[in-house]
Amino acid sequence: MSDKIILRGAQFHGKHGVSPEERVVGGRIIVDVEIEYDLTRAGESDDLADTISYSDVFKTVRHLVEDTESLLLEALARKISDALFQKFPIQAATIYVRKQPPPIRGVVESAGVEIRRARENT
Repeated sequence: MSDKIILRGAQFHGKHGVSPEERVVGGRIIVDVEIEYDLTRAGESDDLADTISYSDVFKTVRHLVEDTESLLLEALARKISDALFQKFPIQAATIYVRKQPPPIRGVVESAGVEIRRARENT
């Protein structure tokens, strides 16, 4: 499938990390989401009921970044993916989660992880 609903650069303050400081003070977490979903019907009807609201996707991501804690970005990305598959009839999702800046001694703009998951055909 080539149709996608995309969120790029959603920024939040989250308390995710291995160090105690990251879990107390927190930092900027940026999330990109691409979900694969057939947009044919929505394109024909021009009706929000025939698509997935990117506002609802944003709210789901925001809740997980701001209201939960994970040691690893890998775990946060998985939580986001799992929630999207539970809430929406999507075919696949790519989740890119990064810290900006990461807690690294040196100059690094961001560090993160990207996962892609697809619904199993049943």
